[in-house]
Amino acid sequence: MKLTGRTPIIFLVLTLILLLSGTAISLYLLRQEVDIRRSAESSLEELQVKAVQIETSLKDAQKQIEVLDGKNKDADAKINSLMDELDLEAGLREQIKNENKKLKDALEAEAKNKLELRERLSKEIEVVQNKLKDMEKESTGKREEVAALQVKFDEVQKKNQDLEAQLKDMTDGTAARFSRNEIIPVPGNAQEDKVNLDRIVVTPDGAKEGKVLNVDLDTEFLIFDLGSKSGIKPGDVMSVYRGKAYLGDIKVSRVQDEMAAADFIPPFSSRKVRKNDQVVSKR
Repeated sequence: MKLTGRTPIIFLVLTLILLLSGTAISLYLLRQEVDIRRSAESSLEELQVKAVQIETSLKDAQKQIEVLDGKNKDADAKINSLMDELDLEAGLREQIKNENKKLKDALEAEAKNKLELRERLSKEIEVVQNKLKDMEKESTGKREEVAALQVKFDEVQKKNQDLEAQLKDMTDGTAARFSRNEIIPVPGNAQEDKVNLDRIVVTPDGAKEGKVLNVDLDTEFLIFDLGSKSGIKPGDVMSVYRGKAYLGDIKVSRVQDEMAAADFIPPFSSRKVRKNDQVVSKR
């Protein structure tokens, strides 16, 4: 009977102990869960703050990336522009190089032509000089002939004067029978002995008249102050005078408005001309 009465009490004690233990365990677990939850909430808040910071950093980084993209585009545009300028500069350099080569070739050809022209002119000058020497020799002989003819002419003129004096004496008493036409003529050989002197050429009246501005002794041409405004044209033949003395002829080769260049017509040469000699149209 005693054992039967104690069993419920033991059972109640055990049940009470179990309840207290369960409650204690539940409270412990609840506290642990609260601590864990608080720790999780604190970590979550920190993560959220970090997430906001990271998002802000991402936005800043994206802006910087956009700025860098713009700068890269500007840099690409400048690089392309520089490349175009370099290509253009290279093309210009090549063009200038080609033009310089053409100019050099032209200058070399011009120098060669000038050298050939000088050689040809030297040969022509030598030929002309030889001709002038021959002409001077001939002129020396002709001067001697002219001097001899002048002596003969003086002698014939003296004989003519003597004959006229004799005729005058003979016609003093017979003037009515003799007329002036019966004067004894000059002997034929006397007329043949007359000297054929070189004629003096006079500047034509009304001709276009200019003057020599310059004489080029190397290339044998002269420049005078008459041009297309004065009616001068290439191919015209002009005469050169010094005062009333005729020097020779020239042929116009190049014409400008107020001046022209002309070549000498042999045997006329640059050695016979000087500055300010008269130039007139040939008649």
